[in-house]
Amino acid sequence: DVNGTHRNLSLDDILIVAPYNMQVQKIKEAIPDAKVGTVDKFQGQEAAIVIFSMGASNLETSNRGLEFLLSKKRINVAISRAQLLSIVIGNPNLANISCSTVEQIERVNLFCKLLEHSN
Repeated sequence: DVNGTHRNLSLDDILIVAPYNMQVQKIKEAIPDAKVGTVDKFQGQEAAIVIFSMGASNLETSNRGLEFLLSKKRINVAISRAQLLSIVIGNPNLANISCSTVEQIERVNLFCKLLEHSN
């Protein structure tokens, strides 16, 4: 616990963040009692554990593209909600995309930093 006391974790201690509304809906169907929402829903909220589900295996199937999925603000807000642990679920191959602008390189670099800290 962030206050120095020990107790078992429960589903109430976990936020699940996803970028897409349809993904949020599917997670809610799979885990009905979970706190699930988009980055916008959880702005200002915190939990002991935050799970950020990227929701795309590659950018070709991502309907909103690299700028949305790898948004620095979106990733920062998602992982900074965690008091103890952030878990990012995403395909590492997202780091291997071709970039055509400096902004895209910066976004992919942020994702690479997440991968670097995953071990």
